[in-house]
Amino acid sequence: MKAIGYFTSEPVKKIEYKTTFIDELKAKADMLIEYCNGDSYTVNTKGIEISGRGVKTQYGNGFYEVTESKLCKLESEYNVMTNF
Repeated sequence: MKAIGYFTSEPVKKIEYKTTFIDELKAKADMLIEYCNGDSYTVNTKGIEISGRGVKTQYGNGFYEVTESKLCKLESEYNVMTNF
């Protein structure tokens, strides 16, 4: 395999990131699923306090580890989206 490189004296132009429709939907969501691991999910609640059965661990900044059954209950009450 042969690679050819071209060099220019012009600086690289910085392009601003434009938000997409999915970014807007995630911003409007009540909670975001950040990570899933078989029988548990890490959820960013964006400041909503949750407790009770199904909450395994409470991390800082509104992150909770919840079971699948608790996640189903949260999805029936709130707008929950994935963040991956």
